Amino acid sequence: ESAGKVHFCTSAAELEAAYSAGAVALTADVQNSNFIGPDFDRLETVYWLGVRRIQVTYNDANAAGHGCMEDFDGGLTKWGHRLVAAMNDLGMIADTGHCKPQTVIDVAKASRKPMTCSHAGLSSISAANPRTQTDEAIKAVAKTGGVFGVVAVPSAINNTDWCTVADLVNNIDAAVKVVGEDHVGFGSDFVMSAALEEIFTAPEWSADRAAAVKTS
Repeated sequence: ESAGKVHFCTSAAELEAAYSAGAVALTADVQNSNFIGPDFDRLETVYWLGVRRIQVTYNDANAAGHGCMEDFDGGLTKWGHRLVAAMNDLGMIADTGHCKPQTVIDVAKASRKPMTCSHAGLSSISAANPRTQTDEAIKAVAKTGGVFGVVAVPSAINNTDWCTVADLVNNIDAAVKVVGEDHVGFGSDFVMSAALEEIFTAPEWSADRAAAVKTS
């Protein structure tokens, strides 16, 4: 239906092929591991359905570990260690985008393959926001060969509900200084339309660039 303009991808090779074809690459992920239940039959089922990345936790604690909105960070649980091992065996990416820092660090230590923290801010810049990660956690991600995705939600960028392109670039620059450019990516996440318009129409954007992203 997309006339080849959108490719559903389940491997790095397919992502590279989509890029070469000038197509939009889509991958399937799940934002919480709590759907898996006590065993891993469902994990294998969603793998064969095309899912290649699962967040260990969402905002709250679950059987695997502690989410970013919890007051206590107890790290990865025994079941969480089993989950990471099973995902490694299948070839799925363990994502810690919404985990507490110690849980991120524990997942990194447990994983035999590169993992990710797909979308978060930096505690060094927005310490009051729970959707941020410490330098230690970001370094742990990079040590696995993984990538830390810098989120574009204003409150995680500068602790306000409004931000500029310069604020986002400042966060990206800070992350690169911690782990290097090979381990930092874009993890924009959900952005309210007003905030997105404010980002894309900030003074740092020229008129032609603003028009290109159709913010008007």
